[in-house]
Amino acid sequence: MRLHELSIIQYQNISPKPHPTPLWLSAESFEKQLEYISLHDFQVLSIDDAIQYMMRDGGTVRSRPISLTFDNGYLDFYDKAFPILSKHHFPATLLISPLKVGKHREIGDQKIPYLTWDLLKELAEKGIDIGAYEDDAWSLNNLPEEVVLRHVTEYKKMLEDKLGKEIHYFGVKEGVPNPKIRDLLISEGYRAFLTECPTNQKADLYAIGRIQVDDDDFNIFLTKISKTYLFFKDKKSWKYIREYSLDKLVHRLSETLDRMRGIKAQ
Repeated sequence: MRLHELSIIQYQNISPKPHPTPLWLSAESFEKQLEYISLHDFQVLSIDDAIQYMMRDGGTVRSRPISLTFDNGYLDFYDKAFPILSKHHFPATLLISPLKVGKHREIGDQKIPYLTWDLLKELAEKGIDIGAYEDDAWSLNNLPEEVVLRHVTEYKKMLEDKLGKEIHYFGVKEGVPNPKIRDLLISEGYRAFLTECPTNQKADLYAIGRIQVDDDDFNIFLTKISKTYLFFKDKKSWKYIREYSLDKLVHRLSETLDRMRGIKAQ
C-alpha cells in the first residue's frame, strides 16, 4: 500500500477571524495554502481516487498526491471553504454527523451553525464527497464501543436516505477502531476510516492518519505537506518526537530542505 506516499489533510473549519477555537484556520490562510498547492508539484485527489492510489489501482498520478478533508460540517464550509475550492477546481471530502445537520454548536458566546440538509445535498451534487463523522468525543477511545457500533450503522443510513448517495467513509478526530468496529465498517461497505496522525501502526485503509492543518503560520503548512513530515507521521517514534519537542526540530529541518529546493514561504 502507498499510504506513506499520500498526504491527506485534515481541516477542522475555515472561519473568519478571530477564531473561537485555535483549531480553525482563517479563509485568508486557506486560500494562500490552496494557491501554493495549485502552483507547485501537487495533484489534488478526491478521496475515491486517493483510495485507488493507495491500493495501487486506477490511473497514474503525475505529481505529489494530496487529498483535502474537512471535519464537522459547519456552515463556514459552504460560505468560506467551498468557494475557494471551486476557484481552484479542487475536490474535497466533508465529514459530518447527521445528528448535527441544521443545528448549531455553542463555543463561548458564539453560536456556530452546521450545514442544513439542503446545503449538504447541494454540495454533494456539486462534487463534494460526504462522509459520516463521529464527533461525540475528542477521541474514539472515549466513547463506549456500543455507541460507536450503533453510529457506524445509523449515520450511514441517515446520510444516504437524505442525500440519495452512498456513503463510503467514516471519520473521527482521533483514535483507531478496534477489531469489532473495523469488521462492522467493512461489512457496512465503508471503504476507509479517517482519523488523525499518528496512528502508531502499519498503514491501513481503516486507520488512515490524516495531517491536521490548524495554524495560520504558512511555514508550518509547508512543513506539514513536506515529504519529511509524511515520512515521520505514523511512526511509533512520533510520540517520543512530540514528548521531547523534536517535532519542532523536524519543522525547522523540513523548512530548510524546502528552501534549499527553492520553496519559500510567501
